[in-house]
Amino acid sequence: MKITSLLATFAVAVGVFAGVGAHAGSTVINVDAKDDIFLAGQSSVPTNFPFNSSTGGLGAGMLPAAFGVSAGESLDITATGTVSCCYGGSPTNGPNGGGLGGSAAISGYGNVGPFNNPVQFPLVGVFGGPALTTPWSIFVIGSSDPNVVVPVGATTLYLGLPDALGFNNPPGYYNDNTGSFSVSITAVPEPVTWALMLMGVGMIGAGLRTARRKDGLSPNAA
Repeated sequence: MKITSLLATFAVAVGVFAGVGAHAGSTVINVDAKDDIFLAGQSSVPTNFPFNSSTGGLGAGMLPAAFGVSAGESLDITATGTVSCCYGGSPTNGPNGGGLGGSAAISGYGNVGPFNNPVQFPLVGVFGGPALTTPWSIFVIGSSDPNVVVPVGATTLYLGLPDALGFNNPPGYYNDNTGSFSVSITAVPEPVTWALMLMGVGMIGAGLRTARRKDGLSPNAA
């Protein structure tokens, strides 16, 4: 086989490995207690948020943390840390929520649907993307969610917290929150990506075997 053909085969395989390794290892993301999950997909914090500072609602907080994803991959997510929702109090609420007691029934906003949950103030996520139908659904992550499958059409995983007055009103009251979570995300490629990786390995092996056979048949071979 000509050296150019081997190089071409190697280049294809490298491209396959690069696609597989795009999310290799773990990514650690800081999620602030003010990260408003209801602002997923927004480019800036809106001034007309249901409970903003001008109406005594202590504001919409900040845009949620964002992590790029690919459809079909599985995410292993773990979180540590503590947060507080109220009046700058000491952070005592872990990623699983529930430190405050009671349930939550918060209405949706923008791209994001409502949050109804038996536990208040847990770490949550929502998948977003131009091809996804709104409203996007919030799901609880808590301290550990080992198998979060990225849906078709999703391009971003947003991470944040669901807050509201009494946790039973339109979202808001973020600006008095304190603390943060450290979130580790490990992405496992979808099966098709693994198949492509194995195909790349096979292409390299086949190229080397062909090259050896041709070298053995060459009249100039030693």
